[in-house]
Amino acid sequence: MTMHEIKLDGSSWKTVQDFRLALKIAIGAPEWHGDIVGAFLDSIFGGGMNALKPPYVIKVVNTANLVPDVKEMVHDFSSAIARTRARRLARVGEDVSVRFEIEN
Repeated sequence: MTMHEIKLDGSSWKTVQDFRLALKIAIGAPEWHGDIVGAFLDSIFGGGMNALKPPYVIKVVNTANLVPDVKEMVHDFSSAIARTRARRLARVGEDVSVRFEIEN
């Protein structure tokens, strides 16, 4: 399978909601998709909901000037993706090939 690479440009994000909206658009989330990290993890690792299917990597670029709460959210989300992927692999033996990378 081809690894899709999605780039999210954080240069215009002023709020956490700006990040969430960009992420929803990038993964092709349905209109009713939730905004909390758990909702994203469920839709990414549970499958079947989003238009974008694994394998993929989401690269967030232009993060150097993000306001602190948005920067924290982006980093927290990156950690949550890595933890959830590892936990799923250990628990059920399935590797959902999704990565989240942050570039300045």
